[in-house]
Amino acid sequence: MSERATVGSILRERREAKGLTRDQAAEAARIKPVFLQAMEEDDYRFLPDELYVVRFLHEYAAFLGLDATAIRSQFVRQTSHAQAAGTAGLGVKEPVRISLRRLLPVALVLLAAVPVIVIGYSLYTQGGKPAPTPPRPVVAPRAPAAPTEGAAPAPAAPREIQASSAAPREMPAIPAPGPEGHLLRVQATDVTWLTVTIDGREVRDVLLQPGDTVQWRARERYLITVGNAGGIHLILNGQALPPIGRPGQVLRNVPIPPASEAVSR
Repeated sequence: MSERATVGSILRERREAKGLTRDQAAEAARIKPVFLQAMEEDDYRFLPDELYVVRFLHEYAAFLGLDATAIRSQFVRQTSHAQAAGTAGLGVKEPVRISLRRLLPVALVLLAAVPVIVIGYSLYTQGGKPAPTPPRPVVAPRAPAAPTEGAAPAPAAPREIQASSAAPREMPAIPAPGPEGHLLRVQATDVTWLTVTIDGREVRDVLLQPGDTVQWRARERYLITVGNAGGIHLILNGQALPPIGRPGQVLRNVPIPPASEAVSR
């Protein structure tokens, strides 16, 4: 494998050598064409998790019949060189450089202002001191009025304490599975990558765009790893589930349905 060839060019050349179009390879590997295009162009910036990229490159290289370990090593070397050279790589930002020529006018203004500040402070300290503030008169507390003879003090009215009428919030119940198990539907509201493990065996990796919808069946449960937890809506057995996280939050191995519900059934 040539050291000068990038991971993307190697993947593209092998795909073309096998006579596959980009759409055909994406369908066979069960990935989005836009994701495959990004890999072949060595553009990994939109993926928040580098471990996900390494794992996916390993699986896709094996699909093309390439040495998956060599592809993974080439990717690590490639990204390391990109970061050392200060290029974009995996979204590495270049350091901000401050020009001394731009700072020079600011420094001159500050130096010119120092004598003015010193003179003003001297004039202020040499002036007369302000007159002391006269003490505030002390007001003697008023004596309580003597109770009128023969008059009984009026009893204080009892305070009424109103109970809160707000009922405790009830968490939505997890819908029972149908005769064929669970049906999980995922609706994307933002760009995100998603890995779903079905019944601990089958693994699906997808890259979702806003408006995309995917669904899978399982006999027992799912484990979800997502790069943008706030960018998806989950619907289990026809019932919408509460949000699992915030926008941009990366979550790993989230059980659906929750483990406590799975054990109780």
